Amino acid sequence: MTTRERLNAVFSFKEPDRLPVIEWASWWDTTIDCWRKEGLPATVKTSQDIAEYFDLDIHRQFWMPTLKASCPKPGYHGASLLDQQNHNGYEKLKPHIFPDGGMGPYKDAIMFWENRQRMDGIPIWLTLEGFFWFPRKIMGIESHLYNFYDEPDLMHRINNDMLAYNMSLLEGFCELCMPDFMTIAEDMSYNNGPMISKDLFDEFMAPYYRPLVKKIKDYGIKLLIDTDGAISQLVPWYEELGVTGFLPLERQSGVDVSALRKKHPGLMMLGGFDKTVMHLGEAAMRYEFERLLPVIKQKGFIPSCDHQTPPQVSLRDYKLYVTLLKEYCSI
Repeated sequence: MTTRERLNAVFSFKEPDRLPVIEWASWWDTTIDCWRKEGLPATVKTSQDIAEYFDLDIHRQFWMPTLKASCPKPGYHGASLLDQQNHNGYEKLKPHIFPDGGMGPYKDAIMFWENRQRMDGIPIWLTLEGFFWFPRKIMGIESHLYNFYDEPDLMHRINNDMLAYNMSLLEGFCELCMPDFMTIAEDMSYNNGPMISKDLFDEFMAPYYRPLVKKIKDYGIKLLIDTDGAISQLVPWYEELGVTGFLPLERQSGVDVSALRKKHPGLMMLGGFDKTVMHLGEAAMRYEFERLLPVIKQKGFIPSCDHQTPPQVSLRDYKLYVTLLKEYCSI
């Protein structure tokens, strides 16, 4: 079977010859810098290069941009792009967001990988930014949370514009290449659960998810929500909208894939391996894989690092991790 066939089989709760051996997240630059000092060749540069170096299965993610090159840069991580937290501030920013031109700037790359999808069985993954992620990106982390109450009309306006943009991106991409799965970037949870209430989700996010999810389902594309942190409260919110997939399943935030599988038998899951044990040796890593093994055997789950590999994981550590990942993906 090809990687594409394996991925589609797993997410369809069928039996592949083995699981895909993939890393869903690219590697931290600081981690790569450490590995270079330990012998990672300078010629290994791109994510595909790194995956091939470690003999991982190849996939290709397209994360579609929401900001133009002219967009002002935030003063610090999490700062606002708006000079005013109101409609006037949004009007000033609008010429610098939602890049136009359709798939034109990305057509050659999409067509190259569409050919590899067909010829080599490499899965294609499309990422769109969601209705929590994007308002936060332009409003700033703190202002965004206040604006659910202080500027509700603006929140709706932004998400209505975001819906139109996402629908356009989805249609344009699918004209060139049908992705094997999609993620919507949200990061709307932290260690103790969601950052907003179910009432706010229903008012400000669900109305925009419904038409987008319907369109994705009409295409027959598998959809997962990308949100870090504790997700147990969020899963049923999204299930009400027809979304039945999540990543990265962060263990540090108490995510238990076995408990999720028990409560949500049809949930597609990707990730789940505790990144904090990757530098602790074979026994610790094997123990972590054994924790995941019952769910691995139940299908619908692809084990992978539960976020980017931290820099304390040596090149030797990571090679051992990949060896064990291959072993458990073949059980």
